[in-house]
Amino acid sequence: MQVDVSKMETIYSNFVRLSLSSSTEEVVMDVGLHTGIQTPAGMEPIQLTHRLVLNPYVAKRLLQSLSQIVQRHEQAFGALEVDPQRRLRR
Repeated sequence: MQVDVSKMETIYSNFVRLSLSSSTEEVVMDVGLHTGIQTPAGMEPIQLTHRLVLNPYVAKRLLQSLSQIVQRHEQAFGALEVDPQRRLRR
């Protein structure tokens, strides 16, 4: 299968919001950046920048692929702790 990457954009995201669309035939993935910066008005808002809409079949394949990638990473470098509080205690 040929893939054209000539118009591809790269973004950094450390925040993902997932939901089913109202039709339940799509999975909606909003991604963006959470800076964690505290301002006088409170926490800086999370900036959502991109929305990816997937059908459930593609979402499941993505889930399986991401699971395999994380599993390989953990085998090479050790377990990833997803709880920030527990990471700080290490």
